[in-house]
Amino acid sequence: MVEKDLKWVYDTVLSGPGMDETVKLGFGASRKLILLLAEVIQVSSTIKGNGLLESVDKELIAELFELREDFLEKAKLTKLSNQLKSLI
Repeated sequence: MVEKDLKWVYDTVLSGPGMDETVKLGFGASRKLILLLAEVIQVSSTIKGNGLLESVDKELIAELFELREDFLEKAKLTKLSNQLKSLI
């Protein structure tokens, strides 16, 4: 698929019925998984050209980063994550 088609698909999926509803999640995850997820969120936010970032509102991206920070804080990994960032 070309980027234009992917953008249309993401736009369609993200604007579907019920996609703005809040979902309460209750789960446990290892610190290793939380750190990996946080890094995936950080790195993937810089990848352009697949249509996803271009289709998502800036508010939703900001919400994703808030969720990332919340995960790191709850897992007590904020300091470690910041230290790892400083190495790059």
